[in-house]
Parts: sequence; C-alpha cells; structure tokens
Amino acid sequence: MYKVFGTQCEDKESGVPSPRAWWTSVALLLGALTIPVFAAQVPPLTDYPNHLARCYVLAFGNTDPILSRMFSAHWQIIPNIAIDLLLPALMHVFSPFTAGRIVLAVCLLLPTSGTIALSCALFRRRSFWQLTAGFAAFNVLFLMGFMNFTLSIGVALWAAAAWIHFRERDPWLAVAIGTLVATPTFFFHIMGLFFYALLVACYEIFAIGDHGIRTTAERVNALKRIGMAAIPLIIPFILYLNSPLENAGGAVEWTSLRRKAYSLLIPFLGYSLAIDLLVIAPIVGFLIYCLYSKKAWISRPLALCFCVLLINYAVLPQTIKGGFWVDSRMMAMLGFVIFAGFVPRGLTARQEAVLASVIAVLFLVKVGFIADVWRSSQRDVNSVREVVSQVEPGSMVLEADVTKDENPAWFAAMPLGRNISLLNPTYWHLGAFVLLDRHAFWPTIFAIDSQQPIRVLDPYRESMGGGSAPPDYHFLDARQLPTEEKQRFPFIANWTNHFDYLLVLNAEGARDLDRFLPDKLELVNRKGVAALFRVRQSGAGLRASAK
Repeated sequence: MYKVFGTQCEDKESGVPSPRAWWTSVALLLGALTIPVFAAQVPPLTDYPNHLARCYVLAFGNTDPILSRMFSAHWQIIPNIAIDLLLPALMHVFSPFTAGRIVLAVCLLLPTSGTIALSCALFRRRSFWQLTAGFAAFNVLFLMGFMNFTLSIGVALWAAAAWIHFRERDPWLAVAIGTLVATPTFFFHIMGLFFYALLVACYEIFAIGDHGIRTTAERVNALKRIGMAAIPLIIPFILYLNSPLENAGGAVEWTSLRRKAYSLLIPFLGYSLAIDLLVIAPIVGFLIYCLYSKKAWISRPLALCFCVLLINYAVLPQTIKGGFWVDSRMMAMLGFVIFAGFVPRGLTARQEAVLASVIAVLFLVKVGFIADVWRSSQRDVNSVREVVSQVEPGSMVLEADVTKDENPAWFAAMPLGRNISLLNPTYWHLGAFVLLDRHAFWPTIFAIDSQQPIRVLDPYRESMGGGSAPPDYHFLDARQLPTEEKQRFPFIANWTNHFDYLLVLNAEGARDLDRFLPDKLELVNRKGVAALFRVRQSGAGLRASAK
C-alpha cells in the first residue's frame, strides 16, 4: 500500500512503463515544450518585452552613452530578480532575443520536470500520467510573462522533490540541499520560497503524524523534524526582514467573485478558451473517473497542499505590497500540484500505452496551437519595430493603448495572440522596442526602485510610470483626469512638454486615430497594431535628452 512518505507504493503491479519507454516519453515531452519557443523571436507574453528591455539595460546600459544617461543599476535585496541575474549574463554571449528564448525555454522545462520529479519522489514509481505536468506549463501567469515567478516555482518543485527523496535516507543531506536552494529561490521570487516551504511543511506534517506524538521520544522526533525543515528558511527570513518588501506599501485590491470563479481555470487557460477546454477536458475527466472508481493513489501531503493553495486563492487579494495577481499565483502552483499528487492505479500495460498516446495527442494539439499563435503574433512585433524605426535615440516616447471600451467588437475579434482568454492583453509592453531598437525612453519600463535592480535617472525619472499598463490614449485629451488615473499615470500631466513621440498600440481598434489631436500630434507612421505620432511641441523631451 502507498504510505505518506511515498516510499512504498506497490511497484509489482502490472502497467508500470519500462524505464526506456518512460524516459523516452519524458524527453519527448520536454522537447515538445520548446517547439513554440522556436516559432517566434518575441512571443506574445505580456511582460516579456519589458523584461527584455530592463535586462538589456543591465547588460549594456553602463557602457552605452545614451542609456547610461537614462538608467543606472540599483542592486539591493529584492525577492523578484531571477531573470535579472540570468538574462543579462546570457546577453553577453547571445543576442538579446536568443538569450530571452533560452530563459523562456527554462521557464517551461523547470516547473514541468520539477513536477515529474516530485511525483516520482512521492510515489516511488513511474507513470505516463506524470507527463500531464506539461499541460500546466503554458498557464496564464507564464503567458503573462511572469518569468521570475515561473522560474522560482520550478526550483521549488525540484527542491521539494530532493527533500522528500533524501529526508528519510540522509536527513542532513536533505537539509544541505534545502539550504543551498532556499536562498537563491528567495531572490528568484518570494512566492517560490513560499511554495517550497509549503510543500516541505505538508510532507513533514504527515511524517510527524504517522510517527505519532504521544511519547516523549515521538515528541522529540517531531521537534527535530520541524527544526531541520526550518533550517533552510533562516537565511531567506533574515533577507526578507532587510528587503524593501518588508516595508512596502501600496493599495490592496480585490477582484470580483465572477472573475475569481473564472480564474480557477488559470492553470489551463491560454489564448482560446474553446481550445483550452477541448484539450484539458479529457485529462480532467480521466482524473475524476479514477477518483470515483478508486483507481488512484493520492499523495496526502499534496492533497493538503492543494487545500491550502485553494483556500489562499479564495481569501487573498489580487494586489498587495505592489505585487499583482497575488491570488492567481496560488492557482498556477495548484495546477502543478494536481499533476504531481495523483497517479492512476490498476492499469494494464495496454491501458498505460493508450493513456500515454492520448496524453501525447492532446499535448501536441495544445503545443501546436500555441506555436501557431506565437508565429502569427510576430506580425505585431514586426509592425511595432517598423513603426518605431524613425524614433531618434535618446528621445522620449509615450505609450498609449486603444482599450476595449472604445470598440468592444474589435476587441472581441482581434488576433488571438493579443489576449489571454479574456483575462489580460499581451501587447501592452511592445513599447519596449523603442528602447531595444532605438535606445529611447518610454515611461512604463519596469524600474520601480523597490522591485527591480535599475533606477531611472533625472530628467527621465519625472516621466516614469512605474511599469503599469499603458493608459487609454483618450486620457491625453482629457481636461481633468480622475484621481486614480493621475496616480497610475503621473506622466500624462503636461505630456506635450515631456515627450517627443506618442506610440499607440492596438491601433486598428481606434475609430478616428488619424484625426486625433491634430494640433498636438503629427502622424509619422502607422502599420497594423502600432501608430507613431510626433508631438508638436518646443522640444523639451528630445532637446533635453540630446544635451
């Protein structure tokens, strides 16, 4: 019978795939995950272009005569800098776009392989079901470009798998591995450290419970286990107390119950709700069938972890301490837990083979669809790069958006790659190409002092916007902005005196963009998703930057 530690789970049962077949399937799964990465130079992941721009500044900004006037490195204890540590170094070896694609591949491979490793550590057996971890790889938060978070949960899964594998065999080796991994995980993203601590805590709770706490010896053993599990977390805890996040403020924002319910699908949503449901429904259906017919092993530690994550998702806000989509991160982690904590039982070799075939077909459908969306989205990338090609280096470019409110019909029919299942647009940060291609400044670069290791210098600093989504272009014509919008977009005030250009994204959705503020704007170029205007003003932006 299967025990809580995952050390006994009858492996004599028929249907266990051979090592060769299983390892071959795992290799093919991981290889298939990278197919979309080769389909697009810059895939439609919301925050990804902004991350590329910031890491480009970290890699080359100090030696570039223009960028060095805009930015400086600002390293401090920040629990959100995975790609800031990895990507700039790779950019010195590869082109920025190739380096970015390498890190994106790691973002896909690390959580998926970590989920498989965790399942193997828990159940001590192989199953083709473990390959379903790949369905959670392209989750909403990955598609939104939350690369630091994605890398950190991949490390957390691997670290938890190592803890479970070695804890009963060599406890101090487990502690050593945990200590070596926990601190880098903290710097990668604090949610990864939380995930690691939760996985280990759930395992230890059942380990202690199964040993009992009735006798003095059992209570001493429980205290030893708690102490050893806590050792890897000591340094990260001290680092957190000395990080800007400890004293970070910011508004607490809650999402609607309707959106909360819809976001339960976050582990499986992508660019098309219909395709996503078509792919995942058979997998979820099989899982439910196995549970109903009692043809499944379920890891008690991961069942507890599942419940904790679900409760956290229900009670947490969407925004806190300057972090966004906080509650949704619970659901992304929960997706990997589902596939790691469950293994079908009682299947014959033939049934295992059929299961593997169905998983492979459905996964290839999902990967093929994503690859096609990514390939098609390159039209938007190429359009933006062509439109901004006339921007002078050192100039200041204001980025704005055509929102759903102006043209709901267009928004509903726009290319799939511009939106993630009605949850979030993906084109918001394409303005990053004004920096990547033209070495110009745009105000929504991720450069908040307490969250990123770069600082915007004067006079550009007074025009930064904190890395939020771009404003509605109609705000530029508003006589008086609402207080909330003034706080979100402080750079809009006197924008004609601060900026040299206006870049409007999702431009096809605008009804009269060519005639927008003709006394203040001159259309320079327009193609597809982007329209570039020159600001008719005395040159406060460009002339100041040229000095």
